[in-house]
Amino acid sequence: MRLRDVEMLPEERVQAVISRTPPDQFVVWDGNPCISRVGSLRARALALVEESWTPMAVRDLLLKAARLEGTAGLDPELVRSALRLHQSAHPTVYFLVRRSRAGDFLTVTDVPWPYGCMHQPIRAGTVVLDRWGVPQLAG
Repeated sequence: MRLRDVEMLPEERVQAVISRTPPDQFVVWDGNPCISRVGSLRARALALVEESWTPMAVRDLLLKAARLEGTAGLDPELVRSALRLHQSAHPTVYFLVRRSRAGDFLTVTDVPWPYGCMHQPIRAGTVVLDRWGVPQLAG
């Protein structure tokens, strides 16, 4: 099966998607290696999250992915899909979180099977990282 290529994305489309993305949403990677098809668009999107247990704004990830090769990049919806699918991947997890007023990072949705660092469901609103950047779900 042939892998899909990046696509030309009009600036207006990219900006429209980014403007609809809440500014308080982040992605947090648990640090485990991501097992996926080498070179796939999803693997390329997730590889943009480079530091484990360090929140990356979803808006920044979408923009970085959309401009992967200058004016060509990854469709923002594909990047969102990769994030959703890899909240329950094995052996790695990419948490979609929001920052609370207190500064903690909380899960946006339920994660029924977060294989990477826990073996029980995680409920929406669970603290993934506290305000000091200490992981709360490890082990």
